[in-house]
Parts: sequence; structure tokens; C-alpha cells
Amino acid sequence: MSHDEKAHPRFLALLRGVNVGGKNIVPKDALRGCFEDMGFSSVRTYIQSGNILFRSTNSDEPALADEVESALSARFSYNARAVVLSRKSYRTAVDAAPEDWGQDDERMHHALFTLAGARPEDILARLPSPQLEWETVAPGPGVIYWSVSRTRPTRSTWVKLPTSPEYQKLTARNHNTVFRLRQLFEEI
Repeated sequence: MSHDEKAHPRFLALLRGVNVGGKNIVPKDALRGCFEDMGFSSVRTYIQSGNILFRSTNSDEPALADEVESALSARFSYNARAVVLSRKSYRTAVDAAPEDWGQDDERMHHALFTLAGARPEDILARLPSPQLEWETVAPGPGVIYWSVSRTRPTRSTWVKLPTSPEYQKLTARNHNTVFRLRQLFEEI
């Protein structure tokens, strides 16, 4: 581990509900500026859906999530929710994905990261069982991996997930974003 990594470890903030459906519009430059104003360094955004890589002298993930939520809520006037993961935590979550997750072009693949206080096992216990013919669901550390048929997504039990109260405890990313963020983590 380099001195810079010890002094300023790498983190990823996954924001919930930013720039989705015309709500909570936050331009990337404004988002980057907010993170820089919080004292974070090497701030980098990826696409418009609330993915921010940064370095911090603070290594407490829950405290960083609270700080990010407070700053974003104040600056952009919405109830910000965020998952903050260290590089190690993110790698652990991604490495826990089912072996074929993101590899089957016949399916859409999503990673549903849990917000503070939520556990994948508890969320899964409150939702209907997946329709195994059309979808697969697997928990990981702080994440639920969901894959669904591209040809029959409406047959999925989980297609109604956004209407569930459990959905408020998650922030979703598709497999392309998950894998690209893993690459970008190495660059900051």
C-alpha cells in the first residue's frame, strides 16, 4: 500500500435517485465541486447517475456516507441518500457476484447496493421469491445481485421492486457500471 493510499484512501459514493426520471437533477460539475468543497481529493464522477470516486483522510465509511448525505441535501435541496464504499469493500462486494453475473447477454444484470442500516438478507426475506425461470437473485456483502431475462422482464417477480418499501433501502447499478467503476477505482 502506497503512502498516498494510507493517507488518502480511495472511496466510491453511490448516490440514490440522482438524475433519474427528471428528479434530483445534479450536474456532474456541481457534484464534483460539492465533493471538493467537503475536502475530498481526486474527485471523479462517472456518468450522470451519481457515481463519485474520491480520496479522503477519513476512513470511516458510515461517517463519510453521513457527511455526503448532509452536504448534498443542503447544497441541492433534496433528501440525499448514499452508499460509501472503500476500495476494499467495493472489491469484496463485486468479487462476491455469482460467477456468471454480467456475462449472459440474454439477461439484464443489476447490483442493488444497500443503504446504511439495511442488510441484503433482511431485504430478501421481505420480498417475494424470484421466478427462477426468468430471474436469479443472490445476496453479497452489502449488495443483492439480480439478473432477469431480457425477453420476459415483466414475468419477473422483482419487476415490481420499485413499488416496494424495500426499494428505498437500495441504489441500483447495471453490470457495465459496476465493472467500469472497479476499473476507475484503480485510476484515482
